[in-house]
Amino acid sequence: MATNITFHPGSVTASERATLLGQKGITIWLTGLSASGKSTIATALEQHLLHLKHFAYRLDGDNIRFGLNKDLGF
Repeated sequence: MATNITFHPGSVTASERATLLGQKGITIWLTGLSASGKSTIATALEQHLLHLKHFAYRLDGDNIRFGLNKDLGF
């Protein structure tokens, strides 16, 4: 493991963030075979949560591979 990596805590605690946003944070991780509908389900879930006035953000691995991780070879 690299020894030159330093953890930098955020300026807002999880508890403070939950109070400010009026909701607790969660992560929903979808796994499955390629083309099994993970992105479709994630998109529908994000839209549903937003319609219910919940803050939601979908982080799709397919999209990440075109930007942040584009030089990793997978």
